[in-house]
Amino acid sequence: MEKERKQNRNQWLHLRLSESEKIQIHKAFLKTTQRKLSGYARKILLEKPVVATYRNASLDGLMEELIKLRKDLNGLANNLNRTVLRTFG
Repeated sequence: MEKERKQNRNQWLHLRLSESEKIQIHKAFLKTTQRKLSGYARKILLEKPVVATYRNASLDGLMEELIKLRKDLNGLANNLNRTVLRTFG
């Protein structure tokens, strides 16, 4: 499967929305896996599929903590490798 070539996006499309339309679009955006509203809007306007997901907010804190622990564990592993190399290498 061939990857799409990344294109420079240098053209602007301006929209005027009412406050209620903006809120409705933002609520729909929050239910997707898109990270940026512009990417979400682009997919909707170009009729491309948008992945909607249920996000369990209670797991967000756990995920943040696990990411920190993983970074700490990687640092400890690097220190151990250096120590072993100095001792036996």
